[in-house]
Amino acid sequence: MNGKKLAIVVITENGMNISKKITSKYPVDIFTNGRGGSTGTTINFISLQPIIKELLEKYDTTIFIMALGAVVRLISPYLKDKFTDNTVLSIDDSGKFVIPVIGGHHGANDMAREIAEIIDAIPVITTASDVTGVISLESIAEKYSMAFKNIENLNKISGDIVNGIPINVINKTCLDIPELNISGDGNRIMITYEEQDNRDSLIMVPRVLDLGIGFSTDASYTDMKIAINTVMEKYGFYSEAIRSISTINIKEGNMGLKQIATDLKCSVNYYTPEMLNENSKNLSEVVYRATGAYSVANPSARISSSGGKELVAKEIINNVTISVFLHGC
Repeated sequence: MNGKKLAIVVITENGMNISKKITSKYPVDIFTNGRGGSTGTTINFISLQPIIKELLEKYDTTIFIMALGAVVRLISPYLKDKFTDNTVLSIDDSGKFVIPVIGGHHGANDMAREIAEIIDAIPVITTASDVTGVISLESIAEKYSMAFKNIENLNKISGDIVNGIPINVINKTCLDIPELNISGDGNRIMITYEEQDNRDSLIMVPRVLDLGIGFSTDASYTDMKIAINTVMEKYGFYSEAIRSISTINIKEGNMGLKQIATDLKCSVNYYTPEMLNENSKNLSEVVYRATGAYSVANPSARISSSGGKELVAKEIINNVTISVFLHGC
């Protein structure tokens, strides 16, 4: 729960007492209609229905201390899908049960257990994989920062796992995922950074690509974005596989690059000319005169990849250079 925004909705005095136990452990915004009492951390509402959409969008987790049926009726108009909906929990007014309502495999089950321990309640976990003790593909994807492709196959393959039907996992990366060290002759999971035409497999895309980028002073956010997209499309790489973007430290103040890293939800790394020169394979006097480094894109990607496999040595798109390495291979 560290760093996540948490809201609690309270409508009774008992609910306020329960919420205070939770706030003793975590920072929380408490929303109340006033009947739950008052405290310096509360936000008052007149009617609950008009603020539900904002709660579900603004907060990573919303905990309703009220009957489960009421919670379902309140949130159902605003639910989209299990990969984009934020987590929702319900606690009964007596504080006996903590129920993950939405996002069980995306943190709600674990949070229910944590909250239950704090308030001395029973977590009510109903997801099949947790009940049977088998792996949850959603939990694995979240643990290893993997995106799903061919999402329509997820339920079918998850069902096979729960029912003990053998599946076949093909891992085309160097990422070690012990939970998916499975070899069978059934439906297939492919762990890969390369785009696939196969519509029958479930594709899981881990963040394993380290990009290096060199660019001229006049290169804009749009220039860099176009260059990255062009390279990813040309070589058939999933953009969700980008783990990091790296460059020389004189570009550290470039806001366009920082925005791209934010867009891609990846890290951005900066290296000194000395570090880049130690890892440069190609020497350019022109680049050296401008930056103090003989090369930028290729060695920065090489460093970030921990000496991984070179996939794209260098692609120049207008005033931007891109290199791509496979991490840890």
